[in-house]
Amino acid sequence: MNPDQEFYVGQKAFIEKDGKVLVIFYSGGVDFPGGKIQIGESSTIDSLKREVLEESNLEIEVGKPFHTWSFQFDKGSKNEGKKVFMVGYRCKHKSGEVRISTEHKSFEWVSKEEIDQFKKGSKEYNYQALKIYFQEP
Repeated sequence: MNPDQEFYVGQKAFIEKDGKVLVIFYSGGVDFPGGKIQIGESSTIDSLKREVLEESNLEIEVGKPFHTWSFQFDKGSKNEGKKVFMVGYRCKHKSGEVRISTEHKSFEWVSKEEIDQFKKGSKEYNYQALKIYFQEP
């Protein structure tokens, strides 16, 4: 039996609007609005909505989870070495215009046909999550 490990739980919102999904960019490539659940937050839905509002200025409707993955933050990042179990949710845009936070560089609404351009220069787990999002109905 493996020893217990400490890890964070995080969530990402795959926000759909007009058949496209919001992708935000940071120095490591493709990302999606969301983040780690904070101590004291008892609602995963409220936590995800809070993170999305902070990172993108959007109000969303949170749907069903569609994918999970885990990773460890790279050396040199502010969260270096921390392990995260991530859950991706299908979400719908309700209101607001995208205004990204200072931790991101830019954003784009992406269709299924455009996702392969993000394979190079992105973390494999983020690219795979985007592919899986568009594979499932």
